[in-house]
Amino acid sequence: MYYVRDINLSFGGRVIFKDVSFMINPNEKIGLIGRNGTGKTTLFKIISGEIEPDKGSIDLPKGKTIGVLSQFLPENKEVTILDETLSVLKEYQQIEARLKVLEEKLQDSDIDEDLMTKLVDEMSELMDRKNMMFDFNPEAEAEVLLKGLGFKQEQLRHKIGTLSGGWQMRIELAKLLLSSPDILLLDEPTNHLDIESIIWFENYIKEYKKAVILISHDEEFMQNSVDRIIEIGNNTVYDYKGTYQKYLVHKEQMLEINRSSYNNQQKQIKEREMLIDRFRAKATKAKMAQSMIKQLDKVERVELIHEDIKDMVVKFPYSGRSVKSVVEINNLSKSYGEKEVLREVDLNILKDEKVAFVGQNGMGKSTLLKAILAKVPINSGQVKIGDNVVVGYYAQDQSDTLDGSLTILETLERVAHPDYYTAARKILGSFLFSGEEVEKKVSVLSGGEKARVALACMVAQPSNFLVFDEPTNHLDVISKNILKHAITNFEGTVLIVSHDRAFLEGMSARTIEFRDYKLLEHLGDINYVLAKRKSDDLREFTLAPEEKKAKKKKNTKEILSYEERKKLKRKINYAERDISKIEEKMAEYKKEMEDPKFFMQADSDDKMKAFGKLEKELESKMEEWELLSNQMPEE
Repeated sequence: MYYVRDINLSFGGRVIFKDVSFMINPNEKIGLIGRNGTGKTTLFKIISGEIEPDKGSIDLPKGKTIGVLSQFLPENKEVTILDETLSVLKEYQQIEARLKVLEEKLQDSDIDEDLMTKLVDEMSELMDRKNMMFDFNPEAEAEVLLKGLGFKQEQLRHKIGTLSGGWQMRIELAKLLLSSPDILLLDEPTNHLDIESIIWFENYIKEYKKAVILISHDEEFMQNSVDRIIEIGNNTVYDYKGTYQKYLVHKEQMLEINRSSYNNQQKQIKEREMLIDRFRAKATKAKMAQSMIKQLDKVERVELIHEDIKDMVVKFPYSGRSVKSVVEINNLSKSYGEKEVLREVDLNILKDEKVAFVGQNGMGKSTLLKAILAKVPINSGQVKIGDNVVVGYYAQDQSDTLDGSLTILETLERVAHPDYYTAARKILGSFLFSGEEVEKKVSVLSGGEKARVALACMVAQPSNFLVFDEPTNHLDVISKNILKHAITNFEGTVLIVSHDRAFLEGMSARTIEFRDYKLLEHLGDINYVLAKRKSDDLREFTLAPEEKKAKKKKNTKEILSYEERKKLKRKINYAERDISKIEEKMAEYKKEMEDPKFFMQADSDDKMKAFGKLEKELESKMEEWELLSNQMPEE
């Protein structure tokens, strides 16, 4: 067992932690949650030894290791991706280097027998030592990790200098995982991962044989990765054994019980105090009043749990209607040197549409977005922005590009539309910057605070076309949901690049997937795309090339006879009928779940399971309907 014991910490008179204690089991997966600024990253620094608490200790058995994801990129840009990953196993590398030297010496035809024997003995000893140190093949394991994190086999021998900062951070993550520490501390590990890598990483964490503590605002990732939640708030921690979603339900029940207990006790105390006041007024009852006062003083008071309910208020101002075609892209191609990113792609984004870009990193999502905004040149093709289109843009590194020498207020006033200039303080107040806080320098702000400033700058400029590139990276769960609500209710057109599944869920009616230099259009949200991709990937992975060709040929729509068309039409109708029935049942359950008292019912868990089963049935039936519909020739 590992122990966090009685941690106390204060900064500049502000209490961060007060008597914080909890135990960590050796193979436990813990999610550390809380609003931005509550001290999650600070607690990580205490556990890792980077910060010394005012009081308390971290107690680990001797020899146990703690691993933290480095925030610094590799210095040597000439080393290969695979070699840099293996560099974390220094002794392994030293043995490998020595073995290589010995092999070269043994290839010398002039070597005498005594020296040969000596070299062979040393080589044998090193091989035995390597096998004793590692119960796995480090190079093979490094390749598995790198591929899982999105690298292709042919990339592994490329130099690090060819990669962007985001991809270099993936190497740092692979190094950390390869070192296999006893406690793995992960602070927002998904910020540089795409959706497919995140899904792989979820499975890796679940199978990891040692302890993991992770900080993440990605609710889906948290739900799929951890089996215990520790929430930081009010200078202490709240501990719950279970998944993230179960914790949310439990927390709401806990808060309701706390409020009810507090209110009931306050009512009883008030009644008792009124009785004492009446008894005091009578000489014959004065002694009894004193006795009641003593009894009341002994009552253990219920403390009301105070939640941090301060939320930013986001409403993007609408500049007025645009033409029907907001963006029209024809035959666009883009390369960076010899690296091809997009090849002859077409896309049309219409007025008031909400469109999401998804796909692996490096497939061109941000590139196409920047091409639309004329922030990168294209090699060929055309991008046309419609008349009267006013763009509001949130870049992936938006919060990092703010001028640190300016105050928060100066930052907003510099970009605000003239109509919003006088309302600058009011706008900042809606983003939780009030009073003297607006005079803070941007350089001293946290990542979450900078993200709020960047969003405030967008609110100070009316637009009818909002463009977001990874807007949720530094926002906590509550802030993300507020932003999602604001985007959903925006009157104009929206284009979003994001890897956050919970954020994208239900956000767009059209999702554009980037794959193999092309754009694949899906008429549904991210859940629809992932369900479709999962089945596609499994089929494609298990088929040999010849079978894939045969399958492709077989899937083409054939000419059907009248009877065959009639039979197929009947199957489609049956599928549509089943879909309607399932959706009706789900609507009934949803109506029940909207009742605040639903989770207090004894059968709420059973109903939630039944609802989950219906979701899977609906997904399966939709796939069946799509398959049948694709077989039906066009009229």
